[in-house]
Amino acid sequence: MKKYITVHFVLRIVPLALLALLLVLDVLFCDAEDRMARLCNYLASASVLYLTYPLTREETSKAAWCSAFLSGYYVLAALTGAGTDLSGTLFLLPSAVFLLFFIVVIMRDKYKEPASLFRKDAAWCCAEEDSRLVYAMVLMTALIVLMFLNGEGAGTAPYFIMSLLLFMLGIQLYRRAYTGRTIMISHKKERKIQTIVMSCKGSSDILPEVESSILTKAFRRIEQFMRDRKPYLDDRFTLEKMADILRLNKVYISRAINKFTDKNFRQYINWHRILYSVELMKEDPWLKIIEIAFMSGFHSQVTYNMAFKMFMDENPSDMLLRLRLKNPRPDPPAPSSLVVKLPQKITLPSSQDVRN
Repeated sequence: MKKYITVHFVLRIVPLALLALLLVLDVLFCDAEDRMARLCNYLASASVLYLTYPLTREETSKAAWCSAFLSGYYVLAALTGAGTDLSGTLFLLPSAVFLLFFIVVIMRDKYKEPASLFRKDAAWCCAEEDSRLVYAMVLMTALIVLMFLNGEGAGTAPYFIMSLLLFMLGIQLYRRAYTGRTIMISHKKERKIQTIVMSCKGSSDILPEVESSILTKAFRRIEQFMRDRKPYLDDRFTLEKMADILRLNKVYISRAINKFTDKNFRQYINWHRILYSVELMKEDPWLKIIEIAFMSGFHSQVTYNMAFKMFMDENPSDMLLRLRLKNPRPDPPAPSSLVVKLPQKITLPSSQDVRN
């Protein structure tokens, strides 16, 4: 199978090639004195190049130009002053300045378009950017320590320790560039973030077992939401509202419902409404059908009757009749003993009394 050399492949190889070239130049043109210090400088240079490796949403052109510029500068510095006392200044100070400049540019580009902060893959992109910032701070600290040691004229042991630390950092940065992982959080956490991102995108390029896990978790959340919040009682509840509330993709909601219930979204909502209406009937069989329909979230009695017939295989009036026979309407309470006081007989005065 024919393999093509990609820009990402070149950007991964350039730091290693640069490190090998600097070591060769050091052996050919420099003496053995202070070689350990120069090795620290070379490892720091390769680490800086790996920090410019493009992340998920970044274009490769910027990283390619940075890699080419820094590689040319480091080779030129090695040829002109690697064997002099200026080796630390030629390698470390420009590396520190470039790192600071690079971080500022990345942060500016990140907030240049605020809409990008709310993309569906923003969570994973933030994890990548945070890991690079952490590595940049670690490398910046190492450069400051190296410049301090170089100025103080430290012995071989401190430089050996710094070389070992920089070498380990370089390995981590290479793993990060090669595998696409952050290496700052566990692989399980990274997979979880990526799974959530894929579920939000509704990508079709998902492994079957991963997709099955996504749909199972999504349906559990849907069922819990339906039980706790009863959104189906709102006759204007839609798939879009559920997606916004649960922060799930509409495609995955529909597919999860279809997989576990063999119903589409509208049928699934009406099914919950019918179950709720049956509970209302059992609580009070003497409710009117139109009252039950509106209380269950239906627009009209006709729609309710059709849905009830489809899911329960009988008319709601038949179920109500059966429940009423089992639970006859209780007699109205007898009126309390009311004492009605009739007016006493009034004796009208006679005409003789009136004349008198």
